[in-house]
Amino acid sequence: MAFGADNSGVTPQPDPQKGAAEPGNSNPAPAASSSPPAAQPGGPQITEQKFEAWTLQCSTDKSMKPPCQIVYRLTSPDQKQVFMVISMARSAENKIGMQMALPLGFSVQAGVKIAFGGKYSTMAKVSRCTTQGCLVEGLCPPGMLDALTKEKSGKVSIRMMQGNMAELPISLGGFNAAYSAMIANNG
Repeated sequence: MAFGADNSGVTPQPDPQKGAAEPGNSNPAPAASSSPPAAQPGGPQITEQKFEAWTLQCSTDKSMKPPCQIVYRLTSPDQKQVFMVISMARSAENKIGMQMALPLGFSVQAGVKIAFGGKYSTMAKVSRCTTQGCLVEGLCPPGMLDALTKEKSGKVSIRMMQGNMAELPISLGGFNAAYSAMIANNG
């Protein structure tokens, strides 16, 4: 139970660009590699449409429900390291599922603070960690979607193992257009 009380019914598609994270670093380690996924002949393809900081990803496999998700990646200036990935998808029941991939090396017990603008803030629990990073998963809590559509930016705050706080910025530039396109493509 990371974001909302009911976590059934919708899970964003796994990001095809997950990579290894560096444990034990005082700075947030990369949560994923930004190398493009390899095309798989004969299999479903993923199309991408960029909306400023957000990307709409849709599968050509029409049996995949939901077929589309929106993704935000926080990368290094040279685009070679991904520090955080946020993906969102809508279920047939109009629920919005969220998944946030974060680097290893932070205090899981302290939770993750998510804030948008000056008015919305929530604490989320880490759902699980892998050798690549930690995931916060669940339904978008009440008020968050409203904040995402109205604010210009946000941040994720995590307490590193050394005790210092790391703040990961979130740009909401293009969020409204990407979200609207996802809803339109998901029927």
